[in-house]
Amino acid sequence: MNARELYWQRLTDCKNLVRYVDNKLKPFYCPLQQRNNHGIYAVNINAKVGFFAQLNWCIHIFNHCERFNLMPYIVLSSPFYSISEGGNWLEYFFDNLNLTETYRKKVKNGPIKISNISDIEQLGLHLDCGTQMSIGHASRLLEKNLRINGKIQDYVDSFVDKHFGNKTVLGIHYRGTDKKSEAKRVPWEFCAITISNYLASNPQIDVLFVSSDEGAFIEWIESKFKQLEVISHDDKERSRNGNAVHVQPALGDNFTKGKEALVNCLLLSKCNALIRTASFLSAWSSIFNPHIPVIMLNKPYDDKLWFPDSEIIKTSMNEYLPGPI
Repeated sequence: MNARELYWQRLTDCKNLVRYVDNKLKPFYCPLQQRNNHGIYAVNINAKVGFFAQLNWCIHIFNHCERFNLMPYIVLSSPFYSISEGGNWLEYFFDNLNLTETYRKKVKNGPIKISNISDIEQLGLHLDCGTQMSIGHASRLLEKNLRINGKIQDYVDSFVDKHFGNKTVLGIHYRGTDKKSEAKRVPWEFCAITISNYLASNPQIDVLFVSSDEGAFIEWIESKFKQLEVISHDDKERSRNGNAVHVQPALGDNFTKGKEALVNCLLLSKCNALIRTASFLSAWSSIFNPHIPVIMLNKPYDDKLWFPDSEIIKTSMNEYLPGPI
């Protein structure tokens, strides 16, 4: 091992040690920080997980704050979606409905302690609610605390008016790239057969709206279902080489990555039914629209079966699946 390789190995070992210590100590330290915070629960999350995985953590924090009558103040500073280092990308995409200017000043000028974490477990919260929380409750917590940025909402509404109109739309979401570490990869043909089965029982479908992190999948669906109108959002940040784009903050436009993730999720939530693989992105379509019927093509591995997929899979319309993968 040369000097450069040795340096990077030592640096990696050091970071892993810091992360290990954080995970051991912060579940005890963070609750002490928050104890005398004048009713504000202040957290800065700098995590190397995706857009909706971090929003999932926000839901847990909102749930905690509701239980103990606290005001949540959340900063999401991950470089994956930030325009500048340390920027709060949560505020790029959402308005905090309850955080008044008075509370903001308390955070900025007052003795408010912000817990800096890289993993939700470092807060020391009781996360057993992850298996008990309903989709409806999560949706209510979201509506209570956050509102989608007006420009993004207007953009989504305009897309729906133009492309969905009064048509009956079946949404398709295929999560590929690095998701195979959390769930068994779904063959494209398995997805196509499920779509065909659903169409056979629901001939009123006019349009397929397809969303995927793999551009080639969208093109393949277009070639398979030429009898229907197949539409997709014209994403600028989409994988063409099998590598997930959201975990490469040095490549592409990070704001656009976040915006396109949110837009696709919201568009899927506007469909009349949804066929999807395991994914936080399309799972969150059910939080934006708790009444959307869902067919899940695969199940996350048992140790990766997190909310909301842990709830959605209970009511998945499995009768349209061709069989086990």
